[in-house]
Amino acid sequence: MRCNNLFSLVGAGFLPCKHFQPLLLHPSHRFTNFGSPEIGKGMLTSPTTQVHVQSNNHKWKYTHAGDVKESTPRRPFGRFITAFFRVIIGYVTKYIMKVRNKTFLHDERDHLKYVLPENRPADMGILTYSNHQSIMDDPGIWCGILPITKLTLDAMRTIVITEEWYYALGRFSANIFRGLNCLPVKRGDIRGLDGPPLKEAHGRLNGLSVGDTRRTQKKATTVRKEWVHIMIEGRIYQSGRFPPSVPKIGAFRRGCAKLIATSPPSKTMVLPIYHRGMDDIVPEKKPEGWEQSMRLPGKTKCHFPRKGKRVDVYVGDLVDVTDLLPPNGYAYNEINSTDKVLLEQINRRLYSAMLPLAARAAEDRNETQIEVT
Repeated sequence: MRCNNLFSLVGAGFLPCKHFQPLLLHPSHRFTNFGSPEIGKGMLTSPTTQVHVQSNNHKWKYTHAGDVKESTPRRPFGRFITAFFRVIIGYVTKYIMKVRNKTFLHDERDHLKYVLPENRPADMGILTYSNHQSIMDDPGIWCGILPITKLTLDAMRTIVITEEWYYALGRFSANIFRGLNCLPVKRGDIRGLDGPPLKEAHGRLNGLSVGDTRRTQKKATTVRKEWVHIMIEGRIYQSGRFPPSVPKIGAFRRGCAKLIATSPPSKTMVLPIYHRGMDDIVPEKKPEGWEQSMRLPGKTKCHFPRKGKRVDVYVGDLVDVTDLLPPNGYAYNEINSTDKVLLEQINRRLYSAMLPLAARAAEDRNETQIEVT
């Protein structure tokens, strides 16, 4: 049984339901290294490798298509067709987030405005990072707190997604997702922080990326610095996995820290975002053994996004890392997985900025108070 229709593609964006799990390889069946010998071994290193997954009595066939070539245009299907998908996905998601559910933005300092290019200089990039509660976080959060008319193709965030979603319908879905500023990452890639997706995200954040088409690529030298968003936990952590008095924040990955370390601190805004309630719209079942390992994947409970829920999105203060980095940041090739001290210092700074947002969310939602240290 294969996903060979447009509805399945759109469903990858805003219909995280059981019907699509065997087709699109739901996160509970992703190839991640969770310590189990049968999960994550030999992470599809060959472009021709085929992997068969048995799930819910359906056989799902996934073919790894290799890395995205640098010569691939930003909008493979052109701006018009890509904009059509943006409008369809955007307004349906907004209906789910604002009509069927309620989304509230808490941004007293009005920092969220900087994600839109008209509110910051062309030589200023912005990196936002957030927790990850469900497979609908993106585009759900943005459609809930930002006007769709402002999220044009040039203003949209760049985000890294798993290649299981990126290649769900082969090259067709890959071209759509690339046009919507998504970059595929291969879970368990031995290249780690040196992988192509992070490098391209770094180029977009620092104005080094290419234009929209092959024709403009040849002419483009530098472009406006863009908005990059990272789900810094690297996987879904729903609220039920955390003890009551513990901050509902998972372990931070180092990819976001590398992007910050290799960007000029005075020309890069770093903005923390924390949201709660997405796990009520797309809840997951707790897997067996989750008490011993919070990284074990779960399975969604509902066929379609639930209604009548509340989502709160908190935007924090800009994170200052100028004391940790040289004026122009480090060269991209200088920072790798072995530079743990610097990356952990940056991650601690990012965690400290997100922790008060988690405490405020617990207070607003009448949950057990979190002690902020």
